Amino acid sequence: MNKLWIGLVAFTLGLMGCKTTEWDKEKALPATVVGFEKEAKDEIAGIINQIMPGANVALADDIFSTDNRLFIQRKPVMVDGNPAQGRITEMPRKFELYHLEDTCFLVDSKSSDIFILETVSCKPMG
Repeated sequence: MNKLWIGLVAFTLGLMGCKTTEWDKEKALPATVVGFEKEAKDEIAGIINQIMPGANVALADDIFSTDNRLFIQRKPVMVDGNPAQGRITEMPRKFELYHLEDTCFLVDSKSSDIFILETVSCKPMG
């Protein structure tokens, strides 16, 4: 009986120690990256390429270093040096970086989709 009780208490304390971060727009803070590594840049590029198929984004090394916003606009399709479809009328896509409880989130402003970033380290702006 004592072993069962001790096991139950240990399990309960273990659950209390687990931290689950869920998106809470009211508590999330705009963030900038800390120590931007290649893996982090690749993770962000992968998410953007997933959201914008065919975009094949090439991100600068300093994205999210001074601002939590990133704007991506599609390049025009060129044929013989001229845009194939005329000018691009689509608005740039805005992505924002947020920090909440030691977790970084990338938010697609157009769809309001939220992505937890596993390899990105960030800190609240300020």
